[in-house]
Amino acid sequence: MHSSPSWTNGAHNRAIDKAVTPLRMGSYLAAAGHDQVLARRLYIWDRDIASAFLTDIAIVEVALRNALNDQLENTYGERWFEQDLGFDGPTRSKLAQAWDDLPQSRRTPGHLVSRLMFGFWRGLLEPGGYVGRNPQRFRADHDDLWRNGLAKAFPGGKAIAQAEGARFTRSWTLETVIIVGAVRNRAAHHEPFINGFPLPGQQTRLTIEQGHQACLKLARLLDRDLGSWLAPNTTLPTLLNQRPA
Repeated sequence: MHSSPSWTNGAHNRAIDKAVTPLRMGSYLAAAGHDQVLARRLYIWDRDIASAFLTDIAIVEVALRNALNDQLENTYGERWFEQDLGFDGPTRSKLAQAWDDLPQSRRTPGHLVSRLMFGFWRGLLEPGGYVGRNPQRFRADHDDLWRNGLAKAFPGGKAIAQAEGARFTRSWTLETVIIVGAVRNRAAHHEPFINGFPLPGQQTRLTIEQGHQACLKLARLLDRDLGSWLAPNTTLPTLLNQRPA
């Protein structure tokens, strides 16, 4: 946990004001009622929120990657990435780019899997788009991947969906993964959380708490014990209660 910074040092205050553009600080000034001191405190608090999110997602993202890879290996073998599994064009491109980025000596299944980013694994849970160009342009259906084994990557899915009055499906699971991905990217790109965060391509805007709950839910979907470990070992609830006012 970060200790609360002191704002009595004029040189430090000027350094923060210089480091952060007025445009970027505008959201914090508005939230602080144009109180400069409070705006600085909110800015640092927002930094700590982003850091806490990345700390949790460092666990959950790797768990998601390994769970999906395990099911691909179980169904198609360790070198599943060399087979035509019906991936759509964007998924194939991400796979090829990760492979090309590896030095020749490190082109192994393990190194490739660790190179593939969150967007690739999220893409496996998306409906699937198209592959190829006209006249050889075909629809890729990722529901086939789901039915052929990827659903097993989420052993907690049926119970959690039932508790929510929903059905455990690919699209239902994707909703949570999209939220976690949005949080991940926002934190990694140093975008503010003070007013929540948007979902990509949507008008929906979620709160920090909703992002936190999605991270916990994804952990439970993947592994009940991982979820029960993460809940008391995240600093986000404490930080939310410590928002400067």
